[in-house]
Amino acid sequence: MNKIVKNNLDEIILILFILIISPILINLNMFEVIYEITRSNEEYELDELFIVFISILLGLSLYSFKKFKDLEKTRKEIITINETDSLTKLKNRNAFLTHDEYEYRYVVLLNIIDFSVFNKYLGFKKADKLLIQVSNQLQDIIKENTNQALFRIYGDEFAFYCNDNNINELLKKIKLKFEEKNFTLDKYKFTIHLNISYSDTAPKYLTALSALRFTRNSIHKSIYKYTENNDLKSNSLKMLQILEKGFKERKVIPVYQAIYDNKSKSIYKYESLVRIKQKKNLISPWEFIDVAKKFKIYHKITKNIIQQTFEDFENITDEFSINLSYIDIININTNKYIFKMLSLYPDVAKRLTIEFLETENIENYEFLLEFTKKVREFGTKIALDDFGTGYSNWNNILKLKPDYIKIDGSLIQNLINNQANINLIKLIVEFAKINNIKTIAEFVDNEKLAELITNLGIDYSQGYLYAEPKEKNLIWNN
Repeated sequence: MNKIVKNNLDEIILILFILIISPILINLNMFEVIYEITRSNEEYELDELFIVFISILLGLSLYSFKKFKDLEKTRKEIITINETDSLTKLKNRNAFLTHDEYEYRYVVLLNIIDFSVFNKYLGFKKADKLLIQVSNQLQDIIKENTNQALFRIYGDEFAFYCNDNNINELLKKIKLKFEEKNFTLDKYKFTIHLNISYSDTAPKYLTALSALRFTRNSIHKSIYKYTENNDLKSNSLKMLQILEKGFKERKVIPVYQAIYDNKSKSIYKYESLVRIKQKKNLISPWEFIDVAKKFKIYHKITKNIIQQTFEDFENITDEFSINLSYIDIININTNKYIFKMLSLYPDVAKRLTIEFLETENIENYEFLLEFTKKVREFGTKIALDDFGTGYSNWNNILKLKPDYIKIDGSLIQNLINNQANINLIKLIVEFAKINNIKTIAEFVDNEKLAELITNLGIDYSQGYLYAEPKEKNLIWNN
């Protein structure tokens, strides 16, 4: 009953208004003239009825006016809801895109580095609380330094418009101020870092987005301006041509990055990584791997790298690793080729570690276990990449009995002054030692981080602090 009344409240008020106002209007002096007119036409019985008609007309006019106002209010509320992020209360992507970007010199995008880690280990509810803190702090800093509004585009990505002439210095200042802040949740303190991209090239939002992809994948740069070179990755056909030419000219090559022993302070082994050599430049795989998968030539890259790496290490005594994804292993032709090479190069196979990539995408662990069992017969070791994120079932991982686990780079990069990550690393190291597994830290790029990693008991380190990926002839002279 209450719901019916609530849904029809305006109509009920209208009827009550007519019922109340009609007798009042009939008895008011102001209606004497109308009354006399209606009396002269009383044979038509229009006297009181005419007054009632005026009452109804007046009521309907007020009703229509109120409905118009309610409709306008509802329209504004819908626009506000449609343009407001429900979690952070910032303006959202819809609101951002209503602005004319040509009125501003730059579009700036900000991305929280690896916020997915917080979602995985804090849970979505707690991570949302942290994100609210982050957005409030970021909004204050943006407002203070640019007097512009901050928008939440989606997830952990934010944006604002900017007209500042010295944009690069401004963004450095914003990044520094933000990363100096500590965020507290459940008595834990977090330091959160930003990737930033910006563009003054139309369409500015899309080009800034292109630059942000570069920033996310860059080891060194966290502030990136869009240039036309950024479009290389997005131009699939151009990259396909580069790949095809690379295959013909043997320019799809392995480079090798040293992995250091944290105890002996010496090179332990090398990891084989794919690059495309173009004049004096080496094109990183994140620029062409998606294109290779899209045009069904990804397995051709795998075969090329396996062949060249085996040939290189036939006359080199060091240990080394090669990366394989799950799609490599389940591909019949690639699978056969792997075992063919293991059989042809038995001495090389004994020094090889196969590093499984994208382990979270494994659908059939039994198949992978069988593959692992067969390669071990050649003396080949097993490693798991990106350990620490994306794994929901550690029991399956234990079934693989890896010789090494490579700790995810996002955890390592955000290790200093991040007690949550430190606690997680301690757990991983303890888990590894109990199960007789060696640990490797990725993306080690400074002495302070290296010291912390050693103190945490991680066995090996890999990163630009120790060595960049290099071609064979730049590492081994002969």
